Amino acid sequence: MLKIFSRFCQPKERRRYGRISAHSDVKFRIIDSKNPAIRSQLLQGKVFDLSAEGLCIGTTTVQAELHVFHPSSHYKNRLEVEVDLDPCMAPLRTLGQVRWYSRDKDEKGSVFKMGVKWLFLSDSDRQTLNNFLETKTI
Repeated sequence: MLKIFSRFCQPKERRRYGRISAHSDVKFRIIDSKNPAIRSQLLQGKVFDLSAEGLCIGTTTVQAELHVFHPSSHYKNRLEVEVDLDPCMAPLRTLGQVRWYSRDKDEKGSVFKMGVKWLFLSDSDRQTLNNFLETKTI
């Protein structure tokens, strides 16, 4: 009885596209929203999951002078992202916008997670992403 009740009480998934778990390497730079010429150093992290709409990145590095997320501002910094989805595929290179940001603790310290929405995907990047998602859902 409790199983049935808990299944109905779970929060409704609001995402349009389902997320696929991924443990890919990612490199990214933060691009200042007010002045796109201002960019952070190259940062590294891991992809936790991704979909046709975006991805979740985790990193242990904090960029103090240019933060990924300013919740009080209507200006949103963008990310220049390069993801190595699979060794047999070309890296995915695109721009994204951080939609949410959180800090999680684990046994190694703090992990900073961010949800990133794809802003622009070239035709070849869209095809690479679709191919990766298809291989993971089979």
